Amino acid sequence: MPSPGDRGFKEAFEELDIPTVRNPRLPQAVIDNAASELITADVSMENGPNAIQSMLRTNYIMIPRDRTRELVQSIAPDGAEIRAPGNKRPELVWVALVSVGPFNEISADGHEKLNAQALRMGDISLPIYAYRDKWSGYLLKIKLLPNSRTAAAIGHLFLDLVAEYNATPIRVTTDKGSEIGWQSLIQESLRTMCAPDIYLDEYPATMALKSVHNTVIESLWRWFEQTTVHNLKAWIVKGMEGHIFHPHRPHHSEIFYWTFVPLIQDQLETFRTYWNYHPVWKQSEKINPSGHTPLVGGALHLGHIPAAAFKDPQHENPNSRMCKIDVPLDVQESARAVLEEEVGPREEHLDCWYSPEFLKLADTTYKEVGSPSITVATAWTVFQSMAARIDQNLYN
Repeated sequence: MPSPGDRGFKEAFEELDIPTVRNPRLPQAVIDNAASELITADVSMENGPNAIQSMLRTNYIMIPRDRTRELVQSIAPDGAEIRAPGNKRPELVWVALVSVGPFNEISADGHEKLNAQALRMGDISLPIYAYRDKWSGYLLKIKLLPNSRTAAAIGHLFLDLVAEYNATPIRVTTDKGSEIGWQSLIQESLRTMCAPDIYLDEYPATMALKSVHNTVIESLWRWFEQTTVHNLKAWIVKGMEGHIFHPHRPHHSEIFYWTFVPLIQDQLETFRTYWNYHPVWKQSEKINPSGHTPLVGGALHLGHIPAAAFKDPQHENPNSRMCKIDVPLDVQESARAVLEEEVGPREEHLDCWYSPEFLKLADTTYKEVGSPSITVATAWTVFQSMAARIDQNLYN
């Protein structure tokens, strides 16, 4: 093979019309125009001359680095400062949350700090989804799901929320994601049917924001992790660390879900109760409820209770009002029927952790090992007993 200095190599470049920086095979105006379009399209100005040059090269447009630098400095002169090492991005501007009252707006989001990547226990994943009221801070619902990233699951879960309160809010705010599809469609339909006087053009039924802007629900996760998730994770991974759980052993994943899912959901409900009845201390810049001044000893600021504010908003603020939109039972049933026809039954998406056949096997095995009490303290012991019994029945 000829080396770059050989005449044969150079002749091959000429014969094949291969562009180089020295001989780009294109007019300079065409090259400059292509580079200018890329630089202009980079609104965030995070791509420097090297990146622009590489992007052009993929389209066989060769441009000297010096010329790329000149164009970048001419079109996006502030980019160099933005890309400088150690440069801090602009901080988010925080403003006080404003809402009319309970169910005026609720925020929804998924929590994935107990998913497969976090637990590292094979295919074991424990995603969580929650709804929180913006005005009172009340945690409306928190649920452990087999998969929180499907539109079908979130659609059914949203109908569970509507059924629990026999109502829907004026607006549901979420992160952007494909899982909100059915939820958004159902919310808009319920708004149109049950509150036709609240125009969608003026008061949208849904809003999708970046995660950092969905602060009502995102701010909850810090406290949820501190009070519940860290303990849950430490308790769950004990089985892997103690060589009790083996993700590749037959039925270990199913036994785990059968044993642990009810316990974890109980822990979520415990957190929900704690959160809804804990005092929220006074914040001077907060517009929504954040504590009140007692009648005696006015120098003290006592905390308001989210559950109390949710159930009696006018006690916290005479100008507030309950905003929930009543949804009749027949409308709920109709919405559920349509969703089930499109995506399948509720149980397939919200409760399907294992097959019906394994459920029968687990129930029988549980009786065979003496039906021991399953608690946080005994869960892994029960898991061990059931796994050993199933192995014995399968292989003996």
